[in-house]
Amino acid sequence: MKPANGQLSIFDIVLEKPEQPPSIEPVTPLSKPDEQLNSHSPFKKTSVTEIIKRIDRASYKVSKSKLISDVFECGAIAISNKFDLPQFDEREKKYLQIINSYQPQERELIAEIFGMIFALLSSVAYDDGAFYDYLGELFMQCSQGEKKAGQFFTPYHVSKLMAKMTITDDKVKRDEILTLYEPCCGSAGMVLASMDILKNDYGVNYARDCFVVCEDVDLRCVHMAFLQLSLAGVPAIIKHQNTLSREFWSVWRTPAYIMQYLRFRKYESLN
Repeated sequence: MKPANGQLSIFDIVLEKPEQPPSIEPVTPLSKPDEQLNSHSPFKKTSVTEIIKRIDRASYKVSKSKLISDVFECGAIAISNKFDLPQFDEREKKYLQIINSYQPQERELIAEIFGMIFALLSSVAYDDGAFYDYLGELFMQCSQGEKKAGQFFTPYHVSKLMAKMTITDDKVKRDEILTLYEPCCGSAGMVLASMDILKNDYGVNYARDCFVVCEDVDLRCVHMAFLQLSLAGVPAIIKHQNTLSREFWSVWRTPAYIMQYLRFRKYESLN
């Protein structure tokens, strides 16, 4: 929906739920073995491949790296500002600073790409735990990793194998809060894999019985982790922090954490 003044922002996006169930259509296959071609999401589900194509078509107008970073940050702010009200003013100021650096058509582009990302990431809530590290794949396929710093994201099937080997029945305590700490979270692929195993192998209601603390020194990773964990419904705190020096810049709390604050508040200083 476009406002009367003709300026479109991420806050103006409305993903309407169709009156009738969506027709089942195959999506573009991704490079993972357990890709589900059918989705029960009420939103039109796209793929990482289609998002990258949209980014590439716009790269002649703006820097690809800047565009991707700004989409992640504006998207993270859009979600945060609906729930984390104490940080609203500061983050709204940052959002306006970013969005006003673009021309109107470029703002529409940012909104369009984020809409595609939103539909893709939120699909886990509709597809009964079909987890995947979508933003990690997008990030690496767009060559955004810092090779000099050794920034390479673990492929999701490897993360899932590691989670399956680490999480055993003796570590899963029923009806108790399970805590996870990820000091170098990247796009939160390891965390998503852990939620995958807990839900699909052990029947854990992760949205109620899991609490996660993530950290990363790269702000882009913080935004990616926040987006993926927020839209998967994971109670989590993501810190923009240097794990080694303990230098701290900001904290991002997912909606699932904020809405259950009284349940999880004693775990906030987990690390």
